[in-house]
Amino acid sequence: MSFRFAKASVGVLAAVLATPALAGGDVVLSNNTNVTTGSNITMSVNLANMSSSAVGAQMHVGYDATVLEYVGIAAGDDFGTLIYSNHNSLASKVSFATGVAGGAPGITAGNIAKITFKVIANSCADLDASVFTTGSFPSRISDNNGVAITFTQVNNSSVSAYGDYSLAGVPADVTVPADAGTTAGALVSLTAPTALDSCGASLAVTPSRSDSASMSDPYPVGFTTVFWTSAADPAGRVRTGSTVVNVSNYQLLSVDVNLAGTIAGSGSTAIRIKLSDNSVVNPSVSFDATGDGSAIDAQVPVAASYSCAAAADASHTLSSSKSVSVSGTKYAAASAYSLQGGDSTGDNFIDILDFGAYVGDFGSGKNFDSRSNFNRDGDVNSADFSFISVGFLATGDTCGSAATGGAPRTAVSVKELRRMGMGDLAYGDLNRDGVINAADIAWYMENGPVPAKTPVQPTTGNATY
Repeated sequence: MSFRFAKASVGVLAAVLATPALAGGDVVLSNNTNVTTGSNITMSVNLANMSSSAVGAQMHVGYDATVLEYVGIAAGDDFGTLIYSNHNSLASKVSFATGVAGGAPGITAGNIAKITFKVIANSCADLDASVFTTGSFPSRISDNNGVAITFTQVNNSSVSAYGDYSLAGVPADVTVPADAGTTAGALVSLTAPTALDSCGASLAVTPSRSDSASMSDPYPVGFTTVFWTSAADPAGRVRTGSTVVNVSNYQLLSVDVNLAGTIAGSGSTAIRIKLSDNSVVNPSVSFDATGDGSAIDAQVPVAASYSCAAAADASHTLSSSKSVSVSGTKYAAASAYSLQGGDSTGDNFIDILDFGAYVGDFGSGKNFDSRSNFNRDGDVNSADFSFISVGFLATGDTCGSAATGGAPRTAVSVKELRRMGMGDLAYGDLNRDGVINAADIAWYMENGPVPAKTPVQPTTGNATY
């Protein structure tokens, strides 16, 4: 074959093509380990242990085309002249001739060529990524006198290339209520994600929290971010993920609320729950047609402890209290509530005031939540009056005390009702004597909720004026 080259390179080319003679040395291909798939790498062709100074070389280097893609070739650091190069893509081979610049001394060790490849596939251990091979002209190294130096091709070049990877199983963001029995927040257990490099080796994943607390510590109320960070893969890359833990500003109280007595309708209503610290919440509870309510987890303010909780339907029932304790991560009432109907006015008594409200509310077209509709059907009628008569003068409790001061009343004047802003209860004065009392209840029992046409004379001592 023939080469076209500059005049200064004639001596070099002549040395490269000279007749072989005895000598000795090594030719070495550099390895490329722990590189990133998709990146460019440089394969260095080096001389070592030459028995005499070399000034020129011509060689053939093959490569694994499933892993590497040829980019280009350049003269080496010590052989600064690239005399010839050819890339045979079908054979996956690069042929070249290089030498020292004209007049430069030869070398016994150094870099004679640099071949650039792009890594196109992951390679966990490609020991033959590039190799010395044969071609259309012989491979040889020559000294300054044109004498060929025999050499040993020491190695094939290995490439370990790592593709991208990611964390697997990063926990989704979490929203939880605060734990009962503490104001520290909530204990949340998160399963750490895993990481494998592109060759399948496991990489450790380390968690850290935005509040700098230990992973075993409670998460405070509010938002805390957990950062997951993998160890670096052999190519030096780390991968990260994050999980947001949101601890809501409430705790849960498990309650089971039922309605006592004969219930004829179903629906939902707000139940007032008063806690031992006097805080009040009003969760909605659904009831079936027998008065059985759904057990719920009521949201209550965050507190270190609660000892008691009283429940009531504010326009229908007396209040009932239960002791409260911590059960798991929630507060729980000691047993189910059974709420006694008959308290229309919400004062925690069943008394003459509720009778007055009942008379005023008497009629049809009611809904589940209508005042005085104690049996929860579509009417306020005698079926609802039975709740008042059965429970008359009963008192509810809110953790050991009545919801309001005083005691249940057997009589009240119409004038007092108006002073109290409760004039709508005056409908209960059925005998029109200016007082609502047992006489009005007797009138109702005989005549229904129809007021007397002529007022009767009031009896002294039966009401407060």
